[in-house]
Amino acid sequence: MKDAEVNQLHRLADRPASQRKIADILTAARVEFFANGFSAATIEAIAARAQVSKVTVYSWFKDKENLFGQVVQTEVAHMRENFMPENLAEKSLRDILLYAALGMLDFLLREDRVRLERILAAEMTRDPAIGKMFLKNGPLRMAEGLKALLRASVEKGEIHSDDLEASAEMFAGLVMGRMDLLLRYGHKIKMTTADKEKRAKRAVDAWMLIHQP
Repeated sequence: MKDAEVNQLHRLADRPASQRKIADILTAARVEFFANGFSAATIEAIAARAQVSKVTVYSWFKDKENLFGQVVQTEVAHMRENFMPENLAEKSLRDILLYAALGMLDFLLREDRVRLERILAAEMTRDPAIGKMFLKNGPLRMAEGLKALLRASVEKGEIHSDDLEASAEMFAGLVMGRMDLLLRYGHKIKMTTADKEKRAKRAVDAWMLIHQP
């Protein structure tokens, strides 16, 4: 797609009708990808579900790979917003991490997310690029957001970390533990709101203790 065409699409995307159409496509794509995985989902099915033409889908998202990436980014966008360094001006790091931990647990326990990861794991044996797309647009974007938040907190003297990559990984590990692995292989986990709050608090408090200045 030429630069002039891309610029024209960006201008059109500011229109309410275009925004609704893009949202409809993303919603339809989410349903197809989460139900069928990347390989089995088709632009035709997505377009039909969104009630638009295939040409419209391609004009906004170029190809199925880019559309998949946008769907994954949309799924994690809210949680990634929690990690904006600007949030430290209004909230303590502990409060930010507690809220983020609860969001991670809610996301982790969603049945459609578990189903998607199982499908993607099977598809990766045929096409490793599928796994790379998912990681790039989901978990790795989340990790980059968390590292930016932690870097800002270190600069303010609130915490100490000589390895932000390890600190971000540790946070996710303390929150999720073995749950991700257990869910992927069919283990059923039910958690009440109180259970999630208790787990989130325990994880964040342990992380904060390790990273105290």
